[in-house]
Amino acid sequence: MSAVIDLLEIEKKAYRDSQQDGLMEVIMGLILMIFGGFFYSPIFAFYILLILFSKKIVESIRRRYTHPRIGFVKFHEENRKDALTGVFLLEFAVIIIIFTLISIFGDVKDFSQWVKWSPLFFGMILVGPFAHAASRSGSIRYTGYAILSVVLGLFFSLIEFGSGCTGLILYLVFIGAFLFLGGLVIFSLFLRKYPLPAEGAPDASE
Repeated sequence: MSAVIDLLEIEKKAYRDSQQDGLMEVIMGLILMIFGGFFYSPIFAFYILLILFSKKIVESIRRRYTHPRIGFVKFHEENRKDALTGVFLLEFAVIIIIFTLISIFGDVKDFSQWVKWSPLFFGMILVGPFAHAASRSGSIRYTGYAILSVVLGLFFSLIEFGSGCTGLILYLVFIGAFLFLGGLVIFSLFLRKYPLPAEGAPDASE
């Protein structure tokens, strides 16, 4: 039993170490900012490309800056069926919660009410990836992100705005900027903490 617990802790530490460069926050923040900032723009089409290639972009940056400093670990592939089931259940639960809130405070047939509560909807959806990262790493950092995403979502849902999706756009830009800038700070501290090996020293990624 203790061996199993030790193995889980080792896996969590390995995952936590692999994420200490802050690049997950950088790319996620960039995606959310573009989503919000170009909501009504034709450039919004490029948002899809950023999502599709985000993993390759992060991997490319890590090969250049992260792996030479701390090496890398190849993690086992997660079960896609379980992941999709988890996503579906989360979205279903969020829809039920939003539906209940609108039923209590408004009219579910009024589309503007769904738009009004959309920041909270997205805030609760973001809990999924943050909770997943917290579970895999054991880091309180991701738990903090999850709480912040819900609090900001509720905040921007309760504020009255003059037009349509203003609350949602502000929420996406705000949470995106927070993650992006926070990720850059973490990345900068990471580069200082782990300078490149001296010339002739063995590469950590080898």
